[in-house]
Amino acid sequence: MLDILSKLIGPHRAVSVYVFLRTKGLAVLGVLVMVAILAGLLLMGGDDKHEHAAFLTVPVLSATAINGDLSNGVIISVRLPDGSATSITSTEGPVATTVGTTACVEKRVYVDSGEPRYRLKLPKNCGQA
Repeated sequence: MLDILSKLIGPHRAVSVYVFLRTKGLAVLGVLVMVAILAGLLLMGGDDKHEHAAFLTVPVLSATAINGDLSNGVIISVRLPDGSATSITSTEGPVATTVGTTACVEKRVYVDSGEPRYRLKLPKNCGQA
């Protein structure tokens, strides 16, 4: 490899490039691969645009504080208006502390797939005090 480099860029520069590649080449290659992977994910990722559909007041089936403290967040299971149940996680302390027998949930619908997603919100968004 040193012979090829010396013919291409000269003997003095070839030694410097060869030493650099031997010591830092793997790290540089790793960074380039990571950049390529991230660029691919960014370019190939879906559009994931969503639209707000509604704020819903839904009954809470169960609520579990994250790490035993509501200020860290909550994992709740709720009954949706169509009769199905879903689990929602919120790591926002002020929102988590408002969960009681009912919860205010925002329904979002993704434009491409039409799939609904739900987020826990403050009760004032659902018209509760």
